[in-house]
Amino acid sequence: MSRTSAISAARPSTLGRAAGILSAAALLGAFALRPAAAEEIPPGVGLTATLDAVHVSVSYLPAATGYETVVTAGTEEPGGIVRFVSTLAPGQEAVVSVPRGPGQPALELRLRRIGDRLELQRPVS
Repeated sequence: MSRTSAISAARPSTLGRAAGILSAAALLGAFALRPAAAEEIPPGVGLTATLDAVHVSVSYLPAATGYETVVTAGTEEPGGIVRFVSTLAPGQEAVVSVPRGPGQPALELRLRRIGDRLELQRPVS
């Protein structure tokens, strides 16, 4: 009998329990940061979101080359504001990613241009 089969034969319930726990943890992890349903962003109005300590506002206006999308993100810290401008054609997307601590996945907002609308998908934490 090999060492692996000896371990399996000696503790089948322990190995089965460990596999079950790992499967449950993987399943919960997959749902923990699952994106929420997309929200449509009205042109010229925009939406806001908070990702931990980062406040984000998103707005857009239709332009000749696509939807000119403006994302402003910042914290309460002085000088902690950045602005990202992109032009999205139908089928394109942009991602705003906020890093977190070691071993934690980043929080992400996804902007998707779908036909004549722009959608924002927020993370579910």
